[in-house]
Amino acid sequence: MSDPARTTPDLGTRTLPGWSVRALFAAVGLALVLAGVPSGPWTAIAALLVGVAVWRPRWLTAWVLIGVLVLSSLVEPGTLTVRMLALIAGAHALHLLGSWMLVVPAAARLQPAVLVPSLRRFVLLQVPMQVVAVALLLPAGRISVPMLAVVSGLAVLALVGMLVPALLRRPNR
Repeated sequence: MSDPARTTPDLGTRTLPGWSVRALFAAVGLALVLAGVPSGPWTAIAALLVGVAVWRPRWLTAWVLIGVLVLSSLVEPGTLTVRMLALIAGAHALHLLGSWMLVVPAAARLQPAVLVPSLRRFVLLQVPMQVVAVALLLPAGRISVPMLAVVSGLAVLALVGMLVPALLRRPNR
């Protein structure tokens, strides 16, 4: 005889184990580490960051890993490569997976349908971002890397200028 308190009802929906989000983060993270980080101690450091991010998501190590991966892209010249495009999509995917790891316990069950809105936003953002990356990096042979740094710095300043007023606005009570 089974204990009714210990059984979960079958609602006809497919679920995944919560640890699958962590496994996917580790797979994407390690693939980016092996493809994108320069050799030497940085590969081991980045792999350690992947492990710590999966082990303790609350430490927010996932975002340190994203920073290491993005900064490692500065080692090579700013030219259009598959590695660079994969790094752009991969950093965004790690951010998404890291966010999911914060809210999905490893022991939980997860319905894949709840991930669809986030995946839709991922695709809707990645398509134009990949086009912009190609547009900026394709003529990189004719444009100097410092010029690209100035353009990206201006883009960051514009983004901060748009977000700061909204963040500083006091809520009406």
